Amino acid sequence: MVSSPETFYQNELNDSMFYATISRRIKSSLRRSERNEKIAKRLTELSAIESRHAKFWEEIIRRRGGTPPPFKKRNAAYFSYLGFLQRIFGISFLVRYLERGEVEAIREYSDYLDKESREQWERDQLQKILSDEREHEEVFLEMSNELKGNADSVRDAIYGMSDGLIEVLASVAGLTGVFVNNIFVAVGGIVFGISGLISMTIGAYLSERAKGQIDSDQKHSPLKAAGNTAFYYFLGAVVPIIPFLFLQRYIALGTAFALVIIVDGIATSVISIQSNGRLSRDLVRSLGLVTLGFVGTFIVGLIAHHFIGYLG
Repeated sequence: MVSSPETFYQNELNDSMFYATISRRIKSSLRRSERNEKIAKRLTELSAIESRHAKFWEEIIRRRGGTPPPFKKRNAAYFSYLGFLQRIFGISFLVRYLERGEVEAIREYSDYLDKESREQWERDQLQKILSDEREHEEVFLEMSNELKGNADSVRDAIYGMSDGLIEVLASVAGLTGVFVNNIFVAVGGIVFGISGLISMTIGAYLSERAKGQIDSDQKHSPLKAAGNTAFYYFLGAVVPIIPFLFLQRYIALGTAFALVIIVDGIATSVISIQSNGRLSRDLVRSLGLVTLGFVGTFIVGLIAHHFIGYLG
């Protein structure tokens, strides 16, 4: 089904506002750099172009005897969430999302031009708009190449943190079924976290070293990869352990689970947006797996308690 001029009008206004908002956030960010300033300037220019496109669709609506609809902000909660993630992780993870939006706009405008466009002046203007949208796609592809290092770093950090979150949560869930004393659970989680950190760090080092041997033309830093993996795994591992240092047994377990769900939800959102996934589906799947692992290891702990009783 071909979208209407009213829908295109709303989309262009929303895109214009979104690009302008991202640009302002970049300019007000602590991560100021010449490259980021350049990206902010490009986004401001794109915002102005999208605003002109909206005026074209407004003219189409009026020529057909209609009235442009009042501006309606598109999915306000979702875009506020994107803004929250941008403040944490920067612009790099959003570029693929922006590029995908331009690809969709090109497809929809091409369909409209083929099936609905009626007058020659309208077709001529649409051809110019399609040319603009293709240029926008090229801009985002260029940004993606410029920010590839940042995007890869964010992705690696998220994966390392997620491993620490989920593995240590599973360990403390199982230990809670066996130990009465929270300190024992916390110590067990620390031991498990340290063993996981060591194995993940060694794995990252060997993996990056192998990449360097296979592809000698690219820069690979095994020590940097190992250090990043260790740091972010540690951050993830700390989250489910902290509640056991301050709270009572099952309250600590519930708090640890809630914290991991929140942090893993943020991590999954970033990966989903970077990889062109469907955010709602990816969140449900990831949080479902975290819950399954949590419940499964807690049941294993209860089974162990049945046979050996409580320890500590």
